[in-house]
Amino acid sequence: MNPEPSHPQGEQEPQEVNDAGITSAVEDQAQDTAQTPGPEGNAAPQAAAQPSPSPAAPSPAEEYPANPEDEEDDEADLQSEIEQFDQLLDMHLPGAAEEAPRGEIIEVPVVSVSSDVVLVDFGGKAEARIPASDFPQIDGQPNVKIGDVIKAVHVGRSADGTPRLSHREARVRESEDAIRLAKEEGRSVKGLITQTVKGGLMVDIGLPAFMPASQVDLFKIPDLNSLVGQEIEALVIEFDPRRKRAVLSRRRMLFEKRESKRQEFLSGLAVDQMIMGKVKNTVDFGAFIDLGVIDGFVPREEISYDRGTPPSDILKKGMECEFKIIKIDMDQGKVTLSRKRLSTDPWEDIDGRYPIGAIVQGEVIAIQSYGAFVHLEEGVTGMIHASDMSWAPGSKKPHDFVAIGETVTSQVLELDHERRRMSLGLKQIMGDPWEKVNEKFPKGSVVKGEVTSLTNYGAFVRLDEYVEGMVHVSHLSWDTHINHPKEILKVGQEVEAKVLAVDMKARRISLGVKQMTKSPISAYLDDHPEGSVVTGKVTRFAPFGAFVELTPGVEGLIHISQIDEKRVELPEKVLTVGEEVQVKITKIEKKKGKISLSRKAAIKHAERENIKAYMKQAEKESEGTGLNLGEMIQQAQKKANKD
Repeated sequence: MNPEPSHPQGEQEPQEVNDAGITSAVEDQAQDTAQTPGPEGNAAPQAAAQPSPSPAAPSPAEEYPANPEDEEDDEADLQSEIEQFDQLLDMHLPGAAEEAPRGEIIEVPVVSVSSDVVLVDFGGKAEARIPASDFPQIDGQPNVKIGDVIKAVHVGRSADGTPRLSHREARVRESEDAIRLAKEEGRSVKGLITQTVKGGLMVDIGLPAFMPASQVDLFKIPDLNSLVGQEIEALVIEFDPRRKRAVLSRRRMLFEKRESKRQEFLSGLAVDQMIMGKVKNTVDFGAFIDLGVIDGFVPREEISYDRGTPPSDILKKGMECEFKIIKIDMDQGKVTLSRKRLSTDPWEDIDGRYPIGAIVQGEVIAIQSYGAFVHLEEGVTGMIHASDMSWAPGSKKPHDFVAIGETVTSQVLELDHERRRMSLGLKQIMGDPWEKVNEKFPKGSVVKGEVTSLTNYGAFVRLDEYVEGMVHVSHLSWDTHINHPKEILKVGQEVEAKVLAVDMKARRISLGVKQMTKSPISAYLDDHPEGSVVTGKVTRFAPFGAFVELTPGVEGLIHISQIDEKRVELPEKVLTVGEEVQVKITKIEKKKGKISLSRKAAIKHAERENIKAYMKQAEKESEGTGLNLGEMIQQAQKKANKD
C-alpha cells in the first residue's frame, strides 16, 4: 500500500467541485492552524499585539506543519474496511460469487422497468427477464430506462420458457480485464456511486466495488449520501477476479495527481524568483502563503525588517502580495519565502537618510518607564529616552509627554549601526534654555523661586520652567550652623536668593540665601579694619593656635607664634577658654572669611600706648623738677614695667 495522508476527524472543510463532479474538502487557514505544530510540536499560538520584546524563529525544517497528505494510511483499518465490504457484498448481492454460464454477449433494448425485473426485447416477439439487481441501484430502482440498449448474456430459461439474461455477467466480462489492467498499471477507472453502506460507498464500475470512507477524498466528507448518483474516477487498490469484487481509492488518485502537479510546479521555481501568493494563515513563528498548487512559508524573521513585530500585524489573512523565493526543498515539496528581501535593508544607508541632527516624524508604538519607541519606517524605530523628553528638571515619565499612536517630531541624536538602534530627542527641537541662562540669571543677580526638593546638602529652587538652581546648606545662614535645609526651608516655599555662580558645562546654578544680607564679618571689618586692636573671647584651641570670638558670628585665629612674646609650646598653657584677650588684627582675607590675630602685637601696642600716656603724665609732674627728657623716659618705663 502506498502511504496516504489522513484527515483529522471532527472538522468540516469548505467544499469545492472537482473535475469528477464530487465535492472535496479544501484546506483553509483555520484547518492549517489547527494542524500546524510549532517549534515544539504543539499547536502554534497566534501572535500577541504588544513593542516589548521578540522569540527566535524556528529553522526552515521546523517551519512547515505536517500536511494531512503526508501521513501514512492505517493498513489495519483499511483491511478491516475491505473485510466489512466482503460481508456487505454477500448480504446485498447474494449469489454474486457464483459462476454464471458463459453465453454470448448480445445487445437488447429495454422495454419495461420495475423494481424487481427489467424486460428486454429478445427478438422474435419474445421478451427476456433480467433481475433488477443486475443493474446499479439508485434509490432502490435500477439505473436504466425504457429504450436503452444494453448488453446481456443468455444464461437459460425460466420454468415457463421465458429466456433469462444476465446484464451483470455481460458487464463483468467487459470490465474484468480493464479493471485488472487498471490495477496493474495504476490507471484509474470510472464508476457510478450507487449507495452508502457502513464504512463507505458502493460504486458500480462494471462489477460491485467498495470505496472506504477514508478513501473517498483527501479530507473527510461529512455527508457521504450527498455523493450517491454521481460518477467518479478512482484507482483500483484491491481486485478479486474469482469473486469479481474490487476496492477503490479516489483519495490515492487525487493525492498522486496533486503530487505530480506539485513536483511540476516546484521544478518551475528558482531561488530569488518573485512570486505572488495569498496569505492563508499567520502564526507566531511565521505565515503560510497559498501559491496555488502548493503552500509556501514565510519565517517570522523574513516578514519584516521590524524586529519583534507579530506576523499578523503585517500579513493579513486573504492579503495578496509578492514574495521572494529564498529556498526550495524538492524532496519535501516545500518553498521558503521572504517578504522583507523585496526591499533593501533600511540600515544600509541609514546615515544618508537619517543623519545626526535630522528632524524626523514618526508614530509612537510603545512606551516604557525609560522611554518611548517611535516608528519612522519599516525596519527603522528610534527611542526617545525619558531624559530627552523635556528640558524641565526632575524625574520625567514618558506617559506625561507622548501617547501610543501619536505622531511626534524629534531629532536624531545617535545611530548605533551594530545594534541597529537610533536615539531620538524630543526636547532638542525646542532649543536649549541653558544657552541664555547667563543672560537671564547673571552672576550677582537676585532671583526668586519655589523650593522643589530638599537634600542633605542643599535645597533646589525652580527659577523658571526649565532651569533650577541650588542653595547649598552652607549658604543658608551667616550666624547659624544648619545641619539640614529643612530646618529653615520647606518644599513649595518661595525664597529670594543671589546667583553666586553659573556653570554652563555642568548646567548648574549656585544660589545663596544668606548672601541677601551683609555678612557679620564684613560688617565687623567695616568698623575694625586691619591694624585695629580689639577684644575677644577664647573659644577653643588647636595645635597651631587659639580661636577667638570677636563678635557673634565673627571668629579670628591667634597663631601659636603670636600668643606671647616668649615661645609657647601649647596655647592652653598660656590661655584659657572663655578668657577675654586683647588682640590686634594683623591680616584679613575677606574671600575666605579669615581673620589673623596677634596677642603679642597687642601687648607691644599696649606698652607703647602706656609709655605715651606716662610720658604725658610725667611731663606734667616734672615741670619745675629740672629732670631732662631721658630721665623722664626712664621713670615712665619703670612705672610701666611695674604696672
